[in-house]
Amino acid sequence: MVLILLSSLVFVSCDTTDTPNTNVGDPSNLTIEVDIADDRSGAVTVMARADNAVLYEFDMGTPSSNDTGVSETGDFNFIYESSGNYTIEVKAIGNSGRFIRQQTQISISSGEPSTSGEGYTTPIEYPDMDLLWNDEFDGTILNGSFWTHEIGNGCPNICGWGNNELEYYREENTTVNEGVLTIEARQENFQNNNYTSSRLKTQEKFAFTYGRVDVRAKLPGGGRGIWPAIWMLGQNITSVGWPRCGEIDIMEMIGGTENTTHGTAHWANASGERVQDGDSRSLNQRLDEEFHVYSIIWNQSKIEWYLDDVRYYVLDITGSDLEAFHRPFFLLLNVAVGGDWPGSPTSATNFPTSMQVDYVRVFQDK
Repeated sequence: MVLILLSSLVFVSCDTTDTPNTNVGDPSNLTIEVDIADDRSGAVTVMARADNAVLYEFDMGTPSSNDTGVSETGDFNFIYESSGNYTIEVKAIGNSGRFIRQQTQISISSGEPSTSGEGYTTPIEYPDMDLLWNDEFDGTILNGSFWTHEIGNGCPNICGWGNNELEYYREENTTVNEGVLTIEARQENFQNNNYTSSRLKTQEKFAFTYGRVDVRAKLPGGGRGIWPAIWMLGQNITSVGWPRCGEIDIMEMIGGTENTTHGTAHWANASGERVQDGDSRSLNQRLDEEFHVYSIIWNQSKIEWYLDDVRYYVLDITGSDLEAFHRPFFLLLNVAVGGDWPGSPTSATNFPTSMQVDYVRVFQDK
């Protein structure tokens, strides 16, 4: 059980005039407590109290039109269907017709509990390498010194993020809890988009050239139209553009083939045309059933792709056209919905669906 208590106020007149609270019957001293169920059901109880209040109005902060309500007692029950960060707004209305308003933010973790103890894992130390950078996702807040949220649908510059994707990326679809980062794709209308999700990057905060990357993750199992990715882009993308900057896809999975991971590199040849190379590896089990470790080992001569420490592809990067892979790259994590490769979701696609990440670790040779 989590209780959140706030007492800051904003006084508002029903005719929007910001007049002082001098009328008889005006509400005052609004306080809010939020009781969050600890069974991951998404259930919350909001308890608002104010002097001289005769009615309370609640807005629970989701994109849905069904997330509002009223109460004469000040108690309001609500169930969040998806994990995320939400802003609750409460209005306390007095006999005078004027009201005071207050907002508070909460973090919801709903659905099945973390299963980060299940599946494959890798060490945090290697004999011939130093740990250069890592995020173990401890605490309950995303580390803003490591990660930046990309917001929107790519418009107006690259609508659909260059792949005809259907989601709108939001911070609210990201949570950190019990040592696990969760990125959740939802079917909901927001900013004229039918789906929301999150996309994180370390651009301008962390980039590196050569090393080993280990990302332990449990992939979404929503089905057709779901496209999780763990990947990297050249830090010089803002000056040279894509694909000249280079791209390394450590992991991509296409919904409907949840037992297969794809590792790919993209770059530009001497004519500026996109070139790609890579391979895939399939297991006898689905990648959404437990955690697996997706890795690359990158040095001056090659990039190697691994799934659970089993190498499945090697790319020689010594050619003159592959200069992009000898410069700094930054990291990205996202769950896309729709796009040219996975296709659009169908009525059989399950929402919400999420990618869980236990850790991201970058090592370099000593």
